[in-house]
Amino acid sequence: MPPKPIPKKGYELLHSVARNGDVLDDSFYYVSNKRQVIYRFDAERYLELQGENCSGLIWYHDDKNNIHTRITKRFYTAYHLPKFKYYNPGKQYIAIPTDDLSDFVFSIDGGRHFLKARVSPMAAVPGNEVDYFIGVDDSPIEAIYDSPRKNNVPISISGNTGYFILKNSDVIFGASYGYDDIDYNKGNSWLNTQTFYPLAAFTDERVRDGSKFGTYIKLMDSQAYQARVNSIKNVKPQPYQGWDRIRCEIGAEK
Repeated sequence: MPPKPIPKKGYELLHSVARNGDVLDDSFYYVSNKRQVIYRFDAERYLELQGENCSGLIWYHDDKNNIHTRITKRFYTAYHLPKFKYYNPGKQYIAIPTDDLSDFVFSIDGGRHFLKARVSPMAAVPGNEVDYFIGVDDSPIEAIYDSPRKNNVPISISGNTGYFILKNSDVIFGASYGYDDIDYNKGNSWLNTQTFYPLAAFTDERVRDGSKFGTYIKLMDSQAYQARVNSIKNVKPQPYQGWDRIRCEIGAEK
């Protein structure tokens, strides 16, 4: 017989969720009600970890706009919390990377909702190769989407994007993989196309050598993409009101 969930004093009982969104009644876990602030964007916006021993679920708080969102897309441990420098001056784009770059969660609506982005193994690098991460609000990039089903379909990459700046000065671009269908008027005919949002990270050499998807290659060859990457290399995260990295101390939770 599967174990039955039993309430525990001082802990919150949470059920696991399948990929299709179904709640798994027989799969559950406990998270301590204790919390500690682990990052500050500014005086009004901050991250809080609910749990003990630097493990648990992260909350995003924006006191000025009364936004308090618990991020349930992933469970963090001390291993997952990034050790590299972390800046997020963007107001609408809020991203929290993992130290091993296996994935990251992000919001493009000011922290009201968060999605989880899986990083392609071809793009992921060890955290000790990352100099810093910066999340910014920027203008979109338009390119051509080369698909086996639909050739030469225009796409728009959301400008609310994160960038991993590596110590060797390479840039891993927080790009796209999910999309919404929209109608597009091309000449005298209407095409069904997609607007992409940042859902995966990639970098030039790794994806160019290993990816068979023409989408990324066409995007990376575009002048808009090259200009964006080159400009990000010169973006200085200072002056910045927030902390320069996530800080979590075992035993500091209250």
